[in-house]
Amino acid sequence: MNKEELNTSLNYFTENPEDIGITIYVVLKDEDKPKKLDIEAVALPALKKLFLNAIDDIVKNNELEVVSLSSSDDRNNVLYEYDIGIPDELTALGDINQNDGHTQFNISDDDVEKVIALIVEIGNSEKQILLYKTMARINIYGRKSFFLKKSDVRFEKIDDEFFRISPNFQLIQVDGSLIVLDLKTIEKFFGFHDAIKREAELGIEAIESILLLENPETLHELVEDMTFARKLTRVAKASPVLKAEIPNSKIIEFCKQFPKLKGKIRFNSDESRIQLDTRKSKDLFMQILMDDFLTSELTNFHYTSFTKDEAEADFETLNAESTPENTESNIA
Repeated sequence: MNKEELNTSLNYFTENPEDIGITIYVVLKDEDKPKKLDIEAVALPALKKLFLNAIDDIVKNNELEVVSLSSSDDRNNVLYEYDIGIPDELTALGDINQNDGHTQFNISDDDVEKVIALIVEIGNSEKQILLYKTMARINIYGRKSFFLKKSDVRFEKIDDEFFRISPNFQLIQVDGSLIVLDLKTIEKFFGFHDAIKREAELGIEAIESILLLENPETLHELVEDMTFARKLTRVAKASPVLKAEIPNSKIIEFCKQFPKLKGKIRFNSDESRIQLDTRKSKDLFMQILMDDFLTSELTNFHYTSFTKDEAEADFETLNAESTPENTESNIA
């Protein structure tokens, strides 16, 4: 899903506010099933407007782009589409999609302070959207706290438990895609690191399968390094070099010839395989597999592109004639 497609999906909700409703569920600590909040009808329109305005802000932000979560890097103004294993912490989203008869949150029996997230469902029988919002402790006010509210002429004590609901959220599920707005929260709470490590191992398997490395075991040592594991994950999901099945001999020759790689990549004795003996060489090898080393057809200057998004390429026809753009791959 790209940003234009996301906008189209979200516009249905922002443009048809009268035709859609809102339901809010809570996710409780140590409980598998989300529970439905019973909210007075008079409050629902304001809640719906609160979240629709936040959704509209996303649509109107033309600086945003959508990329795969496995290709996450240090760019700003990016939304990430989940393309790795969904962590157990987010199974509540699937439960809401599959089931209608959810237990109601019981104010008398259920503990407000056990709420760890809200799931906001907006839609109708035709279309639905789910917003996942973690509930920080500062937004849950229980009986252990002491609060005052402004009255006519004085402040009065608040005895009831209550939530503070703000319009921010971390995830959107729409039209079969799960979009991440807040990557830091995902990394912190949702077993993201374990998922990345699993995908990184798949990246290593893909590299080992082409028999290009003399010492592939050195990559396994870096799976615990989250920065490097991300790179391996990108390789597993979207390496143009692996997808295009570029011959090893061509990759090795490229390493010898490209200015930024000369002398930085070593080989075995007969130069049939690459020898990764430094962290720098391992980082460069990841960039090689992601086809990040480019040459401008206009200036013939050489570049390293760290944030190149995957092109809409048909890897079965990469060897066919095509019209050149501003840059072209030196490997493919």
